[in-house]
Amino acid sequence: MRLIISADTHLGSPIRSVALRNPELGERLKQASFDTFRRIVEVAISETADALVLAGDIFDSDFPDLKSRAFLISQLTRAASAGIPTVLIRGNHDALLDHTTHGDLGPDIHLLHKGNPTVEIGDAMFHGLSFEKSHQENSFLPNYPEPVAGRVNVGLMHTSLGGSPSHDPYAPCSEQDLFAHGYDLWCLGHIHLPFERRSGSALAVMPGIPQPRHYGERFGGGVAVVTLVDGDPQLEHRNVGHLKFIEAELDLTDCRDQTEVLNKIGEALKSAQDPDLLTAVRLQITTARHTTDDLQALATELLESIDDVFLDKIKVSPPKTLIDDKANDLARLMRAEVQEDGFRQAGVEILEDLRNALPASIRDVLAEDMLTELLTEAIDEVSLSLHGVDPQ
Repeated sequence: MRLIISADTHLGSPIRSVALRNPELGERLKQASFDTFRRIVEVAISETADALVLAGDIFDSDFPDLKSRAFLISQLTRAASAGIPTVLIRGNHDALLDHTTHGDLGPDIHLLHKGNPTVEIGDAMFHGLSFEKSHQENSFLPNYPEPVAGRVNVGLMHTSLGGSPSHDPYAPCSEQDLFAHGYDLWCLGHIHLPFERRSGSALAVMPGIPQPRHYGERFGGGVAVVTLVDGDPQLEHRNVGHLKFIEAELDLTDCRDQTEVLNKIGEALKSAQDPDLLTAVRLQITTARHTTDDLQALATELLESIDDVFLDKIKVSPPKTLIDDKANDLARLMRAEVQEDGFRQAGVEILEDLRNALPASIRDVLAEDMLTELLTEAIDEVSLSLHGVDPQ
């Protein structure tokens, strides 16, 4: 049996935090989620899969976007017409998959939930439970059906497992307990970073987000292909994303004039071109003389003649000679201070207050794991200001 496993497609995600910086990139990312889902179905068809497995968060929000739901049905119907059934569960974002409100998805499209937790496809039994509300504090595992003896047993679960720095604890479940349940394969969703875990012949796979939505998700972009041979899962990966995020580091310290600056930035942007993918570039620039706004204007102008490359963000930091300069005693004291536990805890609390004041759609720009990055940027700005450069 051959399965294509995906999760966290977040169809129609507005990507407002990115769109605030670059509206064109935001629109491209929104469309990319749909283009990527088409490619997932194409992979399932080309691989002659026995089933397509979607482990939650197919949609991004509970906004009643029936056009997105119609898109999903049309794509899964295309897979069904090629003889490929779909098995899926609701994640914490998936109100549009509420079967009691919107009805069934169609023939050979199996939404698993507490009223219908198991479906048989070929030689395998697929078991899954869906989120009934947007947050599930307790483990789903005790309510999963027992494995069926003599059959391949595949579980679908949307879970943070034991926790992740960038994700709240949703339906938490330890890996040890997961494997102890006795299934041959677990198809997981929720954490956007791909990974796999094995215990004996059993496999748990988190395919990651198939289309990264921002720089922090840059390691996604694929789906898992699992072949079950005598209950022993063999894992491969396929790239399906339409847009990737990369970082390019530039040192402009020795540039003598604007021409040299333009040439260096242009070379970095051109080298980001990929014949198969759109690319969003984060420029990490070392400079003592150029402001963020000036560099942003130059990069934006250059991109007018560079196809399929977008500017995600420019981050400016001072060269080491400035960091070590005696005039930077204040910056050095600040760097030492931000490592203190009390300071960091205060920073976490301030971030949380700010997050609560933001619309839910852009709260990710102030995630707790971004505290170090935000503090570093702030100190670098102070360092540049001490030397007569306004980083804004």
